[in-house]
Amino acid sequence: MSINTIGWTIEKWVKFHQDSTPQESFNTLLSVLRTQKPAPADPAWISLTSEEQLLHQWDILQSKSHKEELPLYGVPIAVKDNIDVKNLPTTAACPSFAYTPTEDSTVVRLLKEAGAIVIGKTNLDQFATGLVGTRSPYGITPNSFSSKHVSGGSSAGSASVVARGIVPVSLGTDTAGSGRVPAGLNNLIGLKPTVGVFSTKGVVPACHSLDCVSIFSLTLEDAQLTFNIMAQPDFENDEYSRAMPLNPLQKFGPSQVNIAIPTKLEWFGEEENPKIFNKAIENLGKTGSNIVSIDFQPLLDLAKCLYEGPWVAERYTALKDFYATNPPVETLDPTVTTIVKGGAKFDAATAFTYEYKRQGILQKVRKALKGVDLLVVPTSPLNPTIAEVLAEPILINSRQGTWTNFVNLADMSALSIPAGFRPDGLPFGITLISEKFNDYALLEFANRFLKISFSNQRSLGATKTISSLGDELLPNIPKPDLKNSVKLAVVGAHLTGMELNWQLQKVNATLLSAPKTSKKYRLYALPTAGPIAKPGLRRVSEEIGSHIQLEVYSIPKEKFGDFIEMVPEPLGIGSVELETGEWVKSFICEEFGYTQQGTKDITEFGGWKSYIKSIESQASKKPFNVVLVANRGEIAVRIIKTLKKLKVKSVAIYSEPDKYAKHVLMADTAVPLHGVSAAETYLSIDKIVKACKETGAEAVIPGYGFLSENADFSDRLAKEGIIFVGPSGDAIRKLGLKHSAREIAKNAGVPLVPGSGLVSTAAEAKEIAASLQYPVMIKSTAGGGGIGLQKVDKEEDLEKAFNTVKHQGKIYFGDEGVFLERFVDKARHVEVQILGDGFGKAIALGERDCSLQRRNQKIIEETPAPNLPVSIRKEMRKAAEQLISSMNYKCAATVEYIYDERRQAFYFLEVNSRLQVEHPITEAVTGLDIIEKMIYISANLPQGDFFETEVEVSGASMEARLYAENPVKDFMPSPGQITEVKFPEWARIDGWVEKGTVVSAEYDPTLAKIIVHGRDRADALNKLRRALNETVVYGCITNIDYLRSVANSEMFENVKMHTKILDTYDYKAKAFEITSPGAYTTVQDYPGRTGFWRIGVPPSGPMDAYAFRLANRIVGNHNKAPAIEITLNGPSLLFHHDAIVSVTGGEAPVTVNGVAKQMWEPIVLKRGDKLAIGKLISGCRSYLAIRDGIDVTEYLGSRSTFALGNLGGYNGRVLKLGDVLFLGDPSLPACTLPSPTHAPQAAPKSLIPEYPSKKWTVGVTCGPHGAPDLFKQESIEEFFSETWKVHYNSNRFGVRLIGPKPKWARANGGEAGLHPSNAHDYVYSLGAINFTGDEPVILTCDGPSLGGFVCQAVVSQAEMWKIGQVKPGDVIQFVPISYDSARLLQEAQDTNIERLTGELTQNLTNVLAKPQDPVLDRIKVSESAPEVTYRQAGDRYILVEYGENVMDLNLSYRVHKLIELVSFNKTVGIVEMSQGVRSVLVEFDGYKISQKMLLKTLIAYEKEIPVVNKWSVPSRVIKLPMAFEDKKTLDAVKRYQETIRSNAPWLPNNVDFIASVNGIERSDVKDMLYSARFLVLGLGDVFLGAPCAVPLDPRHRFLGTKYNPSRTFTPNGTVGIGGMYMCIYTMESPGGYQLVGRTIPIWDKLSLGEHSKEFSNNQPWLLTPFDQVEFYPVSEEELDKFSEEANHGHFKVDIVESVFDHAKYLDWIQDNIDSIKTFVDSQSGEKKEEFSRLIQVANEELAQSGGAKVIEEDQFPEGAELVYSEYSGRFWKSLVQVGDVVQEGQGLVVVEAMKTEMVVNAPKSGKVIKIVHVNGDMVEAGDLVAVIH
Repeated sequence: MSINTIGWTIEKWVKFHQDSTPQESFNTLLSVLRTQKPAPADPAWISLTSEEQLLHQWDILQSKSHKEELPLYGVPIAVKDNIDVKNLPTTAACPSFAYTPTEDSTVVRLLKEAGAIVIGKTNLDQFATGLVGTRSPYGITPNSFSSKHVSGGSSAGSASVVARGIVPVSLGTDTAGSGRVPAGLNNLIGLKPTVGVFSTKGVVPACHSLDCVSIFSLTLEDAQLTFNIMAQPDFENDEYSRAMPLNPLQKFGPSQVNIAIPTKLEWFGEEENPKIFNKAIENLGKTGSNIVSIDFQPLLDLAKCLYEGPWVAERYTALKDFYATNPPVETLDPTVTTIVKGGAKFDAATAFTYEYKRQGILQKVRKALKGVDLLVVPTSPLNPTIAEVLAEPILINSRQGTWTNFVNLADMSALSIPAGFRPDGLPFGITLISEKFNDYALLEFANRFLKISFSNQRSLGATKTISSLGDELLPNIPKPDLKNSVKLAVVGAHLTGMELNWQLQKVNATLLSAPKTSKKYRLYALPTAGPIAKPGLRRVSEEIGSHIQLEVYSIPKEKFGDFIEMVPEPLGIGSVELETGEWVKSFICEEFGYTQQGTKDITEFGGWKSYIKSIESQASKKPFNVVLVANRGEIAVRIIKTLKKLKVKSVAIYSEPDKYAKHVLMADTAVPLHGVSAAETYLSIDKIVKACKETGAEAVIPGYGFLSENADFSDRLAKEGIIFVGPSGDAIRKLGLKHSAREIAKNAGVPLVPGSGLVSTAAEAKEIAASLQYPVMIKSTAGGGGIGLQKVDKEEDLEKAFNTVKHQGKIYFGDEGVFLERFVDKARHVEVQILGDGFGKAIALGERDCSLQRRNQKIIEETPAPNLPVSIRKEMRKAAEQLISSMNYKCAATVEYIYDERRQAFYFLEVNSRLQVEHPITEAVTGLDIIEKMIYISANLPQGDFFETEVEVSGASMEARLYAENPVKDFMPSPGQITEVKFPEWARIDGWVEKGTVVSAEYDPTLAKIIVHGRDRADALNKLRRALNETVVYGCITNIDYLRSVANSEMFENVKMHTKILDTYDYKAKAFEITSPGAYTTVQDYPGRTGFWRIGVPPSGPMDAYAFRLANRIVGNHNKAPAIEITLNGPSLLFHHDAIVSVTGGEAPVTVNGVAKQMWEPIVLKRGDKLAIGKLISGCRSYLAIRDGIDVTEYLGSRSTFALGNLGGYNGRVLKLGDVLFLGDPSLPACTLPSPTHAPQAAPKSLIPEYPSKKWTVGVTCGPHGAPDLFKQESIEEFFSETWKVHYNSNRFGVRLIGPKPKWARANGGEAGLHPSNAHDYVYSLGAINFTGDEPVILTCDGPSLGGFVCQAVVSQAEMWKIGQVKPGDVIQFVPISYDSARLLQEAQDTNIERLTGELTQNLTNVLAKPQDPVLDRIKVSESAPEVTYRQAGDRYILVEYGENVMDLNLSYRVHKLIELVSFNKTVGIVEMSQGVRSVLVEFDGYKISQKMLLKTLIAYEKEIPVVNKWSVPSRVIKLPMAFEDKKTLDAVKRYQETIRSNAPWLPNNVDFIASVNGIERSDVKDMLYSARFLVLGLGDVFLGAPCAVPLDPRHRFLGTKYNPSRTFTPNGTVGIGGMYMCIYTMESPGGYQLVGRTIPIWDKLSLGEHSKEFSNNQPWLLTPFDQVEFYPVSEEELDKFSEEANHGHFKVDIVESVFDHAKYLDWIQDNIDSIKTFVDSQSGEKKEEFSRLIQVANEELAQSGGAKVIEEDQFPEGAELVYSEYSGRFWKSLVQVGDVVQEGQGLVVVEAMKTEMVVNAPKSGKVIKIVHVNGDMVEAGDLVAVIH
């Protein structure tokens, strides 16, 4: 049943499509089309869309995933036939002029993109010349209300089809009224936009400088919506294009609207229309508008210019070439021809004469219209009959244009709207006219008028539809960001950050820009009469003026008055001229303001902020000009922040590991100390003093640690005349030596703990300890920070502890003095922060509780100290002040006490004569900047009454120290690179790490301090817990989980802590530990890293996704939860928390604490359980899932490990001995792992696979390549009939196969290569069986994406689990299955896993009787277009290939355009488009779109791509440094020769090989590399964004070949040449290109580089297709420096935004064609044959020699025990030698990291047969360090 759509508006059409099926919608559109007939049957239509074209448009629309959100979804439209619609002829109503455009005009493209469907092209006055609609050889379009009357022109047909309700919207054009007159005569809305806001690209010009595309609609709403879609600038294609203002006027008012109507109206004898016009004027008055009559004569004079002046010549210019062809007379309208040819008489002089005349008239018009908002005129005076027009064609036309002809010449906007009906039923319209860009305001005013005129009951067009709401406008069109605003320039206190900026904020002002004035202003500071200084801006002559800095704001008009009321005298509002010449509103100063006493000319400062800054800098004397920060890490960063605040120049010092540390980058100057260890750098007094002298540092601030309490350092600085921001050397010595500090404390009246003086021997110490009674503390007199401090419980332990403390004191502090103290049990550590002025004054800033310590290292501190009696608090502070005052101490110190809570007594512990780590919590409760105070005190600047006042404490504060320590492994250091870090923005973070920071093993493990402040302790504790829960750090294991545990403990909440409580704290880490790693164990997730295949990032993920997903489902995890993949031999794990696990996949023994457990079901583990997974009995891989998943960081959307690329998973690598992995905790904001979705449940037996012992049957889809084009048919059949053996060299990159040699259908790969398997690089499907030469390999989850070998079949997605389980020696039988069968298998698997029911299909039944032709279709959209081949490439890919097997940039362009279309349309079901040289791999989601539907969509898109040879694409020119044949490059070639193939044509030197086969010199190869520009055609050639690029100059495309076999190692950044292609290796990887040099790393793994942020949207890849790469020469040393900078994000890549213009490129080719042809000819023929023979002979020799060498690894005896380090650090020393016999548990080697010496012990007894490292080597956790037998 057909649906009556007559009179439907856009809203009705869109709603219908949204509520209907796509087929119902299409049938309705088809019905509309079928009811229409072109001229002569219906003269409104010149041509109609064919049913095929309609279906094509519909298919394109349906492919868009967001189609139902499109504003014109499925809305039929008509287009005037002088506007291009692709594949519909454009005639301009002249048959002999007709052409068929290959692309849409811009306006049609925009409407299609918004969802519109073009039904046909409409009739017009020929060449859009006329206002009557009678000047067309296709017939006269009658009025929609009367067949005897004209429809109006020139856009007659477009008006007719809308008025009759066939379409809701149509396009016309309007140069002189053609978009308004037909609207008025047909009861329509006719919108003539401001000239230029609609692009006229693709519009046949009438008067090009005045032409407008116009809109016909039934309703205002439809006109508004269509206008908003079409009003887009098109500067590249239209010379007259203009952008709408950011803030266009949307409503006249808000007060009375001023309307002007003509004083005199000429009606040419018409009697009815004046009555309707007068009624319209009456209704206009009812809108509250003020109506005035004015003389329109200047506008009428302007109108005469259009046809009497040279604008007729513009029409002639557009058509003279056409008329010169002498087109058939019968195709030409005589009236139009006469008018157009009349333009030939005008010359340039006349043109200028009339332009002067126009400008003169416009001056009168502007004067006449001053204060007028809009004009209202009749749209046309007459409703002529066709007979009347034919009798007087020019006269009637001229009269109809009376009120329209002047509008475009006057640069105005106009809107024709219905005004009523005559007694004869014909409509009459009026036109609203206003200034340019007032289009939206005209629509809004029309809405007001129509409501009054028609009482919401207006008939639409000539339909019987009555609109009650159709003239209501849509909200938020245009977007309301800056509507109805006044631009205001501010110069003074209203500037951003200044005192009165709030006034602008109050009136909702928006900052638009920060320009300068023109050079005609001077700036004054007016006398200050209040707290706020005021400027005055004065306009002067340019000779004495200057540019003054401003800010320009947009203030809503309705708020502007409120703002003005806040402006004080002598300021007022005037205007200011900007540097651009624009005038905007601004503050002005009345003249007396400049002349009053106290006014100061401040022009020299260039702006108010600079002036205020200079005042502030004068007001406060800087303590120093330059200060050196003698520290690193968080405290150096903290200090530099204060120095910046004080505007003091900061100097950082740094060691080699800290070269790119945050403090170095923040400082104004940074000085290298040339060393690695602390002793070589931060403890080197000489180097630091030298740095002071080099930088002019006047002072040194040391922070804490290092030299902060080194008396010699303080003395040395004093000697050098440099101020030490801290106490004197004498004070440091007295307080640093614990015995003398005790004496000072005693004399100051501070209570002491019983203890000793300095003790020299262990024997003496034993005597003293006996008298003090055990336990005792042995302390280094120079110790600090928890170092040089040991508790001894009994006499037999004393000697060892005594010697250790002496040793530590000497090593770390250069002082081996030791003393003893009685140990106070369950003591709390309370300290008082103090400042001394150096002259006997001291002030306590409050106390801190630091009792939560582990090994005397503080963990969490807080202030005030809780549960501390007020009297004790006061006594502590008083005692501290007495002590500091007694010695005239200068600067910050901390007096530390032991507090005995039971006795409510405190004892002196020590004084830290430096800034404390925990100082920020004191700052939080006092509001002080302690570092600022230290600096001012050190500079001897007056402190006012600061030392006489009592510092008030507000609220409570807590600090947690974040360390790079592993709390599960006894807090051993955990150095590494931070890959992700997030801190709560609302908390104070004093830290130094960010993404990319390398945490060295050389220094203290502190990463950050997390500081919170609350109303009271409870509030602060809640905030601390929240802050810790929001903190995220990956890359290094930290103590964050431990901190959360402690902060959430009942012990801490209830203040039950003491200094030793953490020694017995039961920390329950939700983690497990690798006690034996297995053969190859990694963290993976499903489906892995999707969406980056086009970049060369493999998905990784599980090799057997089926078993992996089932493992997660068994424990109830979300399907994205990370789990563990195990290869051949499983790991052993120690669980530190209760857990539920499951093991699936290949059969292996599974035990818990030695007790066997079942696979494929949940296993409940308790804390301390040991899970062991043994050697696989069947299959190749097993999977371990743990409920809640494994908490590793996400990289590019996945947590899967790609070990070769060192990314994802656990630190980008396989798991090693000692690794600790935490489990997910969905309750934490920091954890982004999804929560479990099901309860744990065993898998039913029906879902458990049976793993064959030897032979596997695997279902594959045929293609993408097949017979007869690439393989012979017999070879295809043999592929399926024979079995294939799995090669030993199979892994996650690919499974190699051994079997029959393929029979090729061609002799070679043509231009793509010498071997018939070669193809121009394209993107492979996952699971593709890829023939690398004659040897097939199945590409798996870590394999490369882009390559140049054909693929005969693709393993179906549902069968890939089998490939994950085959192992070397297994046999595979491939069977062909259809796409539909493959999809059914996958869908069944997905359902079974989700429901945990059903049965696994293991034995395939729906096998094809014979292999399919993989070619799904071949099309050629036109004679000039390349053939497109659509190849089946698996059950989730289609490979689209363009043209012949040649490298043609036109083919690459078509690939680019197809990708662009898919991206723009957000095509349903398409996952990714991966670009090759002449192809694109389309990955799709079979649940969203079928292969058949996708093919249909792709074919539809192909028809949308124009066939052009002259095109351009955005392109960046990227210049990279390259060292030619550097050592690393040559070493890689040498390594290949030594380990893989000793003899090959390209050995021993690749450059020599390239030169030899091309008959050139080595220098020619080098010159080519530095002179060539390479065009990138694809990415991922050897993983991770590696480019496949071709030299643009054909003379740079050398003969060559790739390595056979490939290298196993290529350095990162190496540049390779493979035939005509260039590649840059982006990681250490295998490869085959000939190596010629090395550049910087271009894969920015953590997106640290500025280019990644600026050009790549924070993505790690540098290049994109169509980028152009150039190399410039650098030395190897320079390159190493640049590479280091690039690795840390500090190398600036030279990138220039550009375009690649193919037309210009072809011109260049043509200019050089002779030399290019000579070069190309020289490479073919005999030379190419000789080269082919050379490679063929070499390959035969390789085959005869037995292939590549096998790399031999260390062989150890059966039963040898490999000993791995559990620590990362520097190998310090070996405790044993090779040949020594050791006992289980005996120390073997020592690794040192972060001030800690860690011993690796023997796991069993035996003889040492190998020590792997030597002193100084860096050792990673999990590295092999020794072998015992």
